[in-house]
Amino acid sequence: MQAPPADQRIALVIGNSNYQTAPKLANPGNDAQSMAQMLNSAGFEVTQATDLTRGDMVRVLQDFSAKVAERGPGTVAMIYYAGHGVQVAGENYLLPVDARISSPSDLDGNSLRLVDVMGTLESIPSRMRIVVLDACRNNPFPEVNDAGRGLAIVDAPRGSIVGYSTAPGMEAQDGDGNHSPYTSAFLNIAREPNLPIEQLFKRVRLEVNNRTDGRQTPWESSSLTSDFYFFGDTAVAAGRAPDRTPIMQVASNLPSRSVRQAYDYVLSEGSPEYYEEFIRLYPHDPLCDHIRALLGNLQLAKAWHKAVLANSPFAYKTFHDAFSHSPYAKSALKLQDAPKAIPLMQFTHLAKQSPNFKPANIGNTPALGISKGNLGAQAHMPMTTKIFTLPAKGMNTNNPINGGINNGKVGKITGLPGKANSMPINAGKSGGNIGKVTLPGRVHNHPIRVTKPVMTSKPMMTTAPRHFSSHMGGGGFSQRLAGPARSSFGGSFGGFRRR
Repeated sequence: MQAPPADQRIALVIGNSNYQTAPKLANPGNDAQSMAQMLNSAGFEVTQATDLTRGDMVRVLQDFSAKVAERGPGTVAMIYYAGHGVQVAGENYLLPVDARISSPSDLDGNSLRLVDVMGTLESIPSRMRIVVLDACRNNPFPEVNDAGRGLAIVDAPRGSIVGYSTAPGMEAQDGDGNHSPYTSAFLNIAREPNLPIEQLFKRVRLEVNNRTDGRQTPWESSSLTSDFYFFGDTAVAAGRAPDRTPIMQVASNLPSRSVRQAYDYVLSEGSPEYYEEFIRLYPHDPLCDHIRALLGNLQLAKAWHKAVLANSPFAYKTFHDAFSHSPYAKSALKLQDAPKAIPLMQFTHLAKQSPNFKPANIGNTPALGISKGNLGAQAHMPMTTKIFTLPAKGMNTNNPINGGINNGKVGKITGLPGKANSMPINAGKSGGNIGKVTLPGRVHNHPIRVTKPVMTSKPMMTTAPRHFSSHMGGGGFSQRLAGPARSSFGGSFGGFRRR
């Protein structure tokens, strides 16, 4: 039998470090570079971009979404973002380097809503979408911190998995070395051949938690319908259901095992039900304090997310009455008097449209600060952005790679120009001086294609049953540890998350 063709793989990797008005970050540039190299060796065509302004972020997301659409419904599309991110009123925002934020109202024109990114990806047919966010280093704008630390809950749209570098209520660390703890663990573990993607995220969670002595615990939301390997028999993975078995096997007689074994098992699975079982079995162990904190943060984030999804005075009042001492209580009172004008799950389409397309006028387009010749509020500022593409070798639907085995083959590296000018970005022009990017392999310079973004308001994102973090089912873990889980954790938290 002829082997199935290798899937199309494309990735957008963004690392924002050199913020103009916010604290600079040491590692997102390094993180993005290493992630781009790893993904390229895994067969992805990678667009790597660093220190993007808001206009740059819109532009690269438009170009990326166009590539996803061109490759067809069999494409695996991945976005990696490292940099600052904030949560306000239950919504997550990714911050460009030119963000100037003095109040929550400034976010609309100076950042990107995560739901806009997710909704745009969901609107384009593809086999799988992978979003990895190492975006909770710290809060760069205390003036807008109305909801404590961490990003809000985010539900992965159908066929997607969204990974977050830390749990709600916790901050991610930038790291003392060349990479953040989260990206370092991801880079190390993802190279293992034939490692199912949900198993990868479980192992990353455990490694990061151990490396940071419990100060950082990644999590993820998944609604995948098929499996995925970064390396190995990639075509085989495409035909399999997601592997949600435990990464650790522990004897069913859990109380006879060490507390640390039980802790590692529960942590890697990430299920609130398992957290509760651990607390029941080991209420006085010091490790239980961390599990209690994780469980409490997740329960609070879930309740807040449900209130924001409902977006009614009654929902906000109910939340405030139940969690009056939480970091979200102040926002709940404000929203009780004036609920959100735009529902949480309604997204603005970032993809390029036909010239004849007429955008709907829902009132949020002007707030985005995008107009002809002006891609964002700070488009007039000097640009230092670097954008270049690492094309995959032979990754197309007509040319299988060794019968679906990628073997880490790397394509040639094509350089796109950076920008260094003080002129506004004009549609169809590279904008002046072309920056020089030196990379291994043959380098070609091509002007960056810039098209006027057409923002269209779309209805609510389509959501599907999700598997929260552990993807594990009901029942106490002490009764279920002898074998793999048979059912998914059905506690769909209904929404978004993390910063």
